Amino acid sequence: MTAPAALERLAAALGPGFSTTLVRRAGRRPRLTVVDRHTRAATEVCADEQGQYLWPWAEPVAVTSDPQAAADRITRVLRPAPGTGP
Repeated sequence: MTAPAALERLAAALGPGFSTTLVRRAGRRPRLTVVDRHTRAATEVCADEQGQYLWPWAEPVAVTSDPQAAADRITRVLRPAPGTGP
């Protein structure tokens, strides 16, 4: 699976609570910009040729064959647990 296809699957797994934009630039790895519609917290996620979703600092998020696991992890990072927010 190509990186853009993996990122599109991740965008679908994140669902309507997130705004997502697939960014493609010449000479750069495609990335998905993810913004939580409720908290406005944001991050970017890449997909590599070895089948991993990666945080911007290159730490693995999840394997690209499991976009729901990646979506769950991104959701936990961008949304604070109940009772821990401001």
